[in-house]
Amino acid sequence: MVVVSLGRVLAVSPHLDDAVLSVGGLLAAHPDSVALTVFAGFPTRYEGLGAWDADCGFAEGDDIVAARRAEDLRAVESLGAVASWLDFAEIQYEPSRPAVDDIARAIGDAARAFAIDTIAMPLGLRHPDHERTHQACLMLFERDPGLIENWVAWADIPYRARHPELLDDRVKSLRSKGFGLDPWSLATDERKQAAVAEYASQLRALGDITDAELPEQLYALRRPVAARQ
Repeated sequence: MVVVSLGRVLAVSPHLDDAVLSVGGLLAAHPDSVALTVFAGFPTRYEGLGAWDADCGFAEGDDIVAARRAEDLRAVESLGAVASWLDFAEIQYEPSRPAVDDIARAIGDAARAFAIDTIAMPLGLRHPDHERTHQACLMLFERDPGLIENWVAWADIPYRARHPELLDDRVKSLRSKGFGLDPWSLATDERKQAAVAEYASQLRALGDITDAELPEQLYALRRPVAARQ
């Protein structure tokens, strides 16, 4: 499937790096698009430096979210896109999860505020924050059919390569519920790789991230036939 233009894209990112890792090429191909990070909020309490943040090279007392937002801003703007952040905190900081309905409402508000034509959503593989972001996007997709023109689902990097069975299961599950998923791919280039390199802290902990150099795995998403009648 070849898509010429999707207009202004809202790439809904679970964390401050996921949109660029997984659909940086899509953002670059649609200037002035938006990378909206759901779990970009500051912790409301501090319980010590977590294992992930330590692996990223952060130390006790660092303003970690501010540093990661700065990385995200540089990466997203280098692709000619806009970085936007919601105030929900990652699961490593806030074990109690925000309601899926609240996340869906915030994404819908952002789509309207930025005059979005296409929402690009994660398939939501493995990580609880990815899963919750997927659930919120799917809720919005189902309950607000007039919100935007196009929906695109994307395979989460690096989980698509590390857990291909989860990707297969998600696609099969959506299709079993009647959703249409038309696969297509988008090649990456040096511009995306330069943007990915801006996430120095995350790359340190992620390790092998060569998957981000491979073509982006995308699906044009359609509602079940019954829902469109």
